[in-house]
Amino acid sequence: MSWVIFSTILICVFYFALISVFFIGWRRIFPFSPKGDESIRTMITVIIACRNEESHIRQLISCLAQQSYPNFEVILVNDHSEDATKNYIKSAQATFQKIKLVDAIGFGKKNAIKEGILNSTSKLIVTTDADCLPSYHWLEVIACFYKKYPADLIICPVKIAGSENLFSYLQVLEFTGLVASGAGAAGVGMPVLCNGANLVFTKNSWLKSQADLHVDEMSGDDMFLLESIKKRRGVIRFLKSESAFVITEASKTWKDFIKQRRRWTSKSSAYTDSQIIITACIVLIINLMILTLFTLSLLNSGFLVVFLPLLVFKYLIDTVFLYSVRNFFQINNIWGYSILLSVIYPFYVVFIAFSAFLIKPVKWK
Repeated sequence: MSWVIFSTILICVFYFALISVFFIGWRRIFPFSPKGDESIRTMITVIIACRNEESHIRQLISCLAQQSYPNFEVILVNDHSEDATKNYIKSAQATFQKIKLVDAIGFGKKNAIKEGILNSTSKLIVTTDADCLPSYHWLEVIACFYKKYPADLIICPVKIAGSENLFSYLQVLEFTGLVASGAGAAGVGMPVLCNGANLVFTKNSWLKSQADLHVDEMSGDDMFLLESIKKRRGVIRFLKSESAFVITEASKTWKDFIKQRRRWTSKSSAYTDSQIIITACIVLIINLMILTLFTLSLLNSGFLVVFLPLLVFKYLIDTVFLYSVRNFFQINNIWGYSILLSVIYPFYVVFIAFSAFLIKPVKWK
């Protein structure tokens, strides 16, 4: 039992240190508000990979057409869609002339983004997903932030919309924790997470990183870019502005949710950045420890004296961190729902981690 107690205390120390770093980093990032500087003329290219997105593309194009910032183009890369996605894009070009349609030659989301970037003429690239909706001032705040704080990569906030049921709200909490952790890590100069659903980078930085983007991996266009820019000691920032959000939908079913998380995790074995690897290991180990102690407690109730304090410890640490970012992400009812999330989380994290390594996803969408 003594080695179990020692191991538990040790992982608690590491996890506490990790979340403390995220908390400090989040507090270090000052909220940014654009000043409406009319002299900003930076040309932006918004790149969106589309595959069978007819149910989403109309609303996205509508949001892009209403952007407050005028100096941008939209490259929609049609990745061999089998529905009416391409036809709607072509019809939308008649009234929204900033749209450029590119029919992908290769296959997959990563390739579609690559072809979009190579077809762009702008200095600044913004990527998002077809099922995301940006705010009215989205590109304006990005352009203002880039002018004031030039960077090779700017991580922008993403949040999940909807809390119509328990499943979707748990996703909101879990995803908020991921995005806020990535922001906090960037705030202390050790970026470890970003999301291609709302990512800004210079075309020149992407071209320099092109050889590091692991074309053999199905996904990871965002994380491998972050890793490459970080390796070159490029400037990476987080844009802390409510106007910079894009909103995406929660997964409708557990199957969709698991598929998405497995796709995110499947590329982890290709990471080489020590901070990314250490962060992932600490998170996996503490959840694996909880799951192991839970199993041992079923066999021997004596292990409850270690399992329960560990579960409570992680719940408190995670929930305090979520509580500290609640206003920015506009979430509530954190303490109660986090109890359920804390119970479920270890099972799903461990399952995702091992299944992603054992069975590689074969589709990007």
